[in-house]
Amino acid sequence: MKPWIIRSGSVVLSAVLLAPAAQAYAAQLLPAEAPVQATPISAPAGNQLTDAASKAKLSKEAALNIAKKLVPQGLELENVSFRSADIWRTFPEWTFIWVKKDQNEIAYSYTVSIHADSGELTGYSHYQQHPSKPAYADRVSYAEAQEAAEQFLARHNPAKAKATRLYTRDLPVPKTPLDSNTSYTFRFVRLVDDVPFPDNSVEITVNAAGTVTGYTLSWSDGVRFEKPQRMLSPEEAAALFKQHAKAKLSYVLPWDARGEERNKPILAYENPFTFYLDAKNGTPLTDSLEPLKPEAETSPASSKRLSPRHTGSALTQEAAVQLAERTFDLSGYKLRAASYNEKDSNGSRPVWNLEYQTKNANGQSYVYIAMDALNGDVYHFSKNNQLPEPKKDAAKKADANSLKKKAAEVIRSWTPTWADRLYVTETTELKPDAERYEVRFQRLVNGIPAATGSASVSFDAATGEVLTYNTHFGSETYPSQVPKHRSAAEALAAWQKETEVEAVYMLEPLPDDAVAFRAEKAVTLPERKAKLVYRAAVTPLDQPYVYDAVSGDWRSLSTGKPIQLHRPAPADLKGHPAEKALMLMYEYEALSLIDGNIMPERSITRGEMIQMLMLSLNQGRVLPVAAGRKASFSDVASTSKYFAAVEAAVDRGLLDKNSPSLKPDETITREELADMIVRALGYRKLSEHAEMFATKLTDIDQSTHRGAIVIVSTLGIMTPAKGEFQPKGSVSRADAAVAFARFLEKRSELEENRTF
Repeated sequence: MKPWIIRSGSVVLSAVLLAPAAQAYAAQLLPAEAPVQATPISAPAGNQLTDAASKAKLSKEAALNIAKKLVPQGLELENVSFRSADIWRTFPEWTFIWVKKDQNEIAYSYTVSIHADSGELTGYSHYQQHPSKPAYADRVSYAEAQEAAEQFLARHNPAKAKATRLYTRDLPVPKTPLDSNTSYTFRFVRLVDDVPFPDNSVEITVNAAGTVTGYTLSWSDGVRFEKPQRMLSPEEAAALFKQHAKAKLSYVLPWDARGEERNKPILAYENPFTFYLDAKNGTPLTDSLEPLKPEAETSPASSKRLSPRHTGSALTQEAAVQLAERTFDLSGYKLRAASYNEKDSNGSRPVWNLEYQTKNANGQSYVYIAMDALNGDVYHFSKNNQLPEPKKDAAKKADANSLKKKAAEVIRSWTPTWADRLYVTETTELKPDAERYEVRFQRLVNGIPAATGSASVSFDAATGEVLTYNTHFGSETYPSQVPKHRSAAEALAAWQKETEVEAVYMLEPLPDDAVAFRAEKAVTLPERKAKLVYRAAVTPLDQPYVYDAVSGDWRSLSTGKPIQLHRPAPADLKGHPAEKALMLMYEYEALSLIDGNIMPERSITRGEMIQMLMLSLNQGRVLPVAAGRKASFSDVASTSKYFAAVEAAVDRGLLDKNSPSLKPDETITREELADMIVRALGYRKLSEHAEMFATKLTDIDQSTHRGAIVIVSTLGIMTPAKGEFQPKGSVSRADAAVAFARFLEKRSELEENRTF
């Protein structure tokens, strides 16, 4: 084919760029013969660095000799720091930072941390301001990145390599990346008598070129591990998990829900296996390893619906101020600011925000109030007191029960229209030295926790004064009666199928009186204990999910869409020439199975192709559409599975709104696909100059997408047959998948060579 070159603005695209030379990725960024330049580090006054490190077994010089083995030569040692052991990081540590500057900007930096007693590597990171990325086709796979991580650990900390194992139970294997700007993270968990101890681990990050860019050691020295004489078997633990788990209904709203979907909560069962079991006796435990208490009976703040604080026309600023001053003791305070929000986050209600201030020679204090302009409900109250407080008599500590009652009174008085729907759910423990006591409420709908609706009242634990009051209510609607739904037993069985029971060691929480370790004081670190427990880990996925109580489907908590936790392999794909490319589109759910088959020769639709291209432009996900977005095409409504992708394609210029309909379920033509790919590459304007392109293709002169066809065929993304492109021809799933894979490769090459 004849080479061609087109200059469009500042972008140069040529045959040379279409077949770039392979990039060589050196193991070291700088010449090995360049010496390390150690800049003298000026010791601070009193030589605190030396004093802090005086008890460490490893001197700064000895630690530096170890650390610099991980750093290319030719960099400047910019900083040295020392950290003593404390209750959070139980070993002393030297940290060194090397940089290479370009016109006073850091071009490269390496940070290396060394255990100041053992000499082990405890931390490593590498930063490059303008990193070179491998071509998409040359990126390392997940398996290759894992091998690089394992080799790095074995080489630089062999002791920890022997004491850990790669742990994947709580992390799914990531999807195949859609560009070379990606990285993989691996977690190697400590083993104690072959039992995982997840609180201690080594975490390693590997980039797409196969280079380790991050390493973090989290390790607790001196932990005392529980060794029970008898331990429950996994089978016994599984039976106890089933016995103690409670599948409970709740309404949930997907995080990315927009528009009408934002007002339609899903009745669901969330994971009922979020507790632990004592491996010795099977006692259910909380995440803080305390015995799990049975749920107490709860009651609403009010047993009946209460009248609003205000009726009639909306509150004016003057009326809102008067109502606030009747509600709160604002003596000595002056109104400092007032603002009106027509649609506040609390159910899109109109809200007045009032700010009061008082001050004297000793300081100042502020009061903030948010009030519903239609009914006078108080949504927020807080006092920011910077005035000297009078001494409090510790003997006059407020009573927890009385504060719970007072919290309910506050809701009835301040937010009466919600009082009959807000139930006490949680309180903080009122300890002798506590300064605050908080009571939390949750909205229930027919006895079921709502997706939104909460209140919290925080008191001064000594005086009982309300310090803060916060509420949040959404605008979603609920059915008057609970919908017909799956039983708790069905939900529990579904969740249990997705669990794997495993024994693990968990660090017991630090005692409340634990003293933070300081380098200048000879303080003994508190002994840490690890308890042997069982946990039921559910199937890991790249997004959280719930069990739909109505349909029995698994649903994404992110999108709200039905999902498959275990996607079956296509029955008709093994050995197909386009197997790898088709699996990529299936992996991202752009293609679905038909009777268990991927059907490679079936024609691909516009909707399927648009979905995949938009995924590639948004790091593997289609971003949600803004609420109230009007559909660009009459046949792709907001309820369509393609709505978000189609609207994103319109916004990114992949689609023009020159037709009232899109026909997303119809077959895409070869010229349409060529046009979309060229737009995704960013060469739409270039393709409009079709008359400037030379080509031997004999059947494209009448095509409205002639320029795009020449570009994709010259780049090798879509291949003609016997000199013909067949612009109006359909595209099989296999051909579309291959074209998409080639698009990803060429996009990577062009981005590396594009000049702006």
